[in-house]
Amino acid sequence: MATRRYKISPGALTVTEEAGDPVDSDVIELTVELANTAVHDGAGTRTVSKLEVLESLERLKKHIIESPWPPA
Repeated sequence: MATRRYKISPGALTVTEEAGDPVDSDVIELTVELANTAVHDGAGTRTVSKLEVLESLERLKKHIIESPWPPA
């Protein structure tokens, strides 16, 4: 597996999804590393699960909501 990148501009209706290293960028981006060595657990390493990504997005959203804007 590879790195997945999700990009969107404010006001855009669609998300662009790309694999691999960044070639260009957008205003808002999310990168998910899908290498089998990305997550360390007791048995070794594994890739991140969809649920872990969604839970992390909720924590990021909460952080943005509760923090001053724009960030310093």
